[in-house]
Amino acid sequence: MHHATFAAPDLTTFCRLDELGLEVVGQRLEPDRAVIECRVVEDDPWCRKCGAEGAPRDTVTRPLAHEPFGHRPTTLLIRLFRVECGVRRRDRR
Repeated sequence: MHHATFAAPDLTTFCRLDELGLEVVGQRLEPDRAVIECRVVEDDPWCRKCGAEGAPRDTVTRPLAHEPFGHRPTTLLIRLFRVECGVRRRDRR
């Protein structure tokens, strides 16, 4: 007889969001929909316009389209860090 080995439950791996560089930090379940809040795993402090290293300024959230998990529509809510570089430009990660 084979013995099954179980790992700790991990919504990030179950939804395969680790392949996208995302990590689940929260979820909200409602009768007609679900929302999974994620953050970007690898922080990128560099300004994409000028190439300078920026300082963290604040965060913004962006909802992504429906992901087909189960019987209810699921929305990914991505939390992005915004940085401010030396030339006062703001960039989203």
